[in-house]
Amino acid sequence: MQKTKKKAEKEQKKMFLDLLIGKKVIIQSRFGIIYEGIFTAKDGDYYILTHAKVIGKNNIAHVDLIGIKHNVIAHIHVEPKKIEQIKEK
Repeated sequence: MQKTKKKAEKEQKKMFLDLLIGKKVIIQSRFGIIYEGIFTAKDGDYYILTHAKVIGKNNIAHVDLIGIKHNVIAHIHVEPKKIEQIKEK
């Protein structure tokens, strides 16, 4: 009975990527490119975004669909609730 309970609890816990599905996310690559869009799925080694912007050093590309290979990602987060400016002393 104990094993069944632990198995049920494990199934109820969602993985990090499952929590992102359907949300607007910002992904920063290790090379400085920023990707913004709706996280749709993880397909193999790729994170899939729809309605996305790809923000480079000199240009912004708007695309309907993009796959970002997991090994180029530095970090990923949901859209910030609030951004505060740091005041210099």
